[in-house]
Amino acid sequence: MEKRTKNILKFLAFAVILTGWILLFKYVNPQLLVAKIGATNGYLVLLLIGAIGGASIFTGPSYFVAVTTLALVGLNPFLLGLCGGIGVTIGDTIIFLMGIGAGKKAPGKIHEKLEKMKKFTEKKPKWFVNLVLFLYVGLTPLPNEVATISMGMIGHNKKMIIFIILLGNITSGILGALLVQYGASFF
Repeated sequence: MEKRTKNILKFLAFAVILTGWILLFKYVNPQLLVAKIGATNGYLVLLLIGAIGGASIFTGPSYFVAVTTLALVGLNPFLLGLCGGIGVTIGDTIIFLMGIGAGKKAPGKIHEKLEKMKKFTEKKPKWFVNLVLFLYVGLTPLPNEVATISMGMIGHNKKMIIFIILLGNITSGILGALLVQYGASFF
């Protein structure tokens, strides 16, 4: 099979899975889903939802709905953050690797802007770039794709980026679960 056909088949498989997850969370109540799967399987389900949610801006909200629901039914917020963070990092890594490929094939004007961005980040200390990335991923509700695609496109250190994204996603998951659990006690 030629490379173009393989790429089209991969894209179609991804689109079908993505559409299925979107439809699942559109028509199935999360509380009902937790009741069906049981709390003990909640961590595994969150990891899977995180992996799918981390691979697209459109399915990201389903991950936060799942974290909120699982935290409200009393699951451990630290384990939720760990499982969800690992799951989202899997999805973010896929997006990061796609960004690397896109950066290599970027058209002229975009390639020029990427070079400027690369030079800008190279002028900054590596610890500063990594800290900004961690703060963005771990403490903002913004989609990780903004950071992962751009860092991939400029060819930033792969292992370090994935590690920083993992730490940020775990932090985000733990903070989200804790906020839901402790925030719910006020009502």
